[in-house]
Amino acid sequence: MRLWVNSEEVVARCGNELGACGIELTVYQTDFSDEVADGFLLTKESDGMLLQERMQQLGAGPWLTLVYGSDVPYDLANTLHTQYKHNGEHEVIRMALFTHERALLGGEPNGRWMRFLCKQLARCSLVTMVCGMREVDEALRQLPRYLAWKEQFYLELGARCDERGISLLQVSRALGMDKRVGQGWLYPSRQDSSLIVGWLEKECRLVLQKANIQRIVLWGEGSLWEHMSSDWSAEKDVAVYTGENKPIPNKRMTGWTIYDSWQDAVKDADLLVIGNAAGTTIAELPLPELVNAMRQSYVIDAAACFPVQEAQSYFQAYRAIGENTNVWE
Repeated sequence: MRLWVNSEEVVARCGNELGACGIELTVYQTDFSDEVADGFLLTKESDGMLLQERMQQLGAGPWLTLVYGSDVPYDLANTLHTQYKHNGEHEVIRMALFTHERALLGGEPNGRWMRFLCKQLARCSLVTMVCGMREVDEALRQLPRYLAWKEQFYLELGARCDERGISLLQVSRALGMDKRVGQGWLYPSRQDSSLIVGWLEKECRLVLQKANIQRIVLWGEGSLWEHMSSDWSAEKDVAVYTGENKPIPNKRMTGWTIYDSWQDAVKDADLLVIGNAAGTTIAELPLPELVNAMRQSYVIDAAACFPVQEAQSYFQAYRAIGENTNVWE
C-alpha cells in the first residue's frame, strides 16, 4: 500500500512505523502523472484542506484517506467520512498503533480498504480491532488518563510500602501475576510531571540527610527539571544532562551546569538522579562503567532503567519506584 503525504516531515516522523505495517509514504506532487498511490495519509487537521484540493484534481475513484496518529483532532475522521461518503468509492479509515504490535481501525467494517488493511496488518503480524472512528478517537483520548492514574497508583503504593516496611518490588510482582494488571505502568509521555517530581525531591532529601553528597547529576529531559524546586540542592554542585541534541532547560537554577556529554556530567558525582530516560543512553550503559565514573554511586531512578537486583549489587544505594519489566512474561 502506498499513500501520499503532505511533506517530508511526515515521512520522517511516521515512515518507519508505518513501513513496518507495509504502508509506504511518498510526498505528493502537483504533477502526479508519474506517481501512483492508493490514497492519502492525514496526521493533522491542516492536511484536510489539502485533501479537499487534491480530491478535486483527482476526481472520483477508489481512494483511501488514512487518518493516523494521536495528534489528529477529535472527530476529524468522522467529519471527513461524512463529507466524502458520496464521492465515488472514497473511504476514510481512522488508525492508531498500540506498542507497534496492535492497531485500532475505525471505519466501515466491510469497506474495501478496511478489509485490505486488516489483511495487510495481519501479514505484518499486527493484531487489529475494527470499531467506529470516534471510538478510536476516544480510546486515544482516554489512554493517557488511564496510564497516568496507573502511575499515580504505583507511587501511592510505594509510599504505603515505605511506611510499613514492605517490599514494593515483591508487591508489584505479585500484582503483575494478573495479566489484567501487568507491570507496564511507567508512563514517560506523561503531561503532568508533578507526581514524579515530588517523588524525586522526597528521595533526594532523604539521601542528602544520610550521606555526604556534594555533586549531583540530573539525567533526563529538561522540561522535567524545570518543575523542581532549588532549595533541596542549594550549595551543591548540580550537573544536568538532557541527552544528545536535546534542548536545555529554560529555567536554569543557580549553580547548575549543563553538559553535552554524559561522561563529563557523571564524573566524580555522588548522586545520580534519573528522571526520564527518553532519548538518552542511560538504560544501555554497563553498570560498572557508570559506577567507576562516579565518586559515590547513589542512584535515584524514576524511569526504572536497570534490573533491580543487578543495580543493588553495583550501586552503594539504588532507589526506584518499581521495575520496568514484567517478570511473569
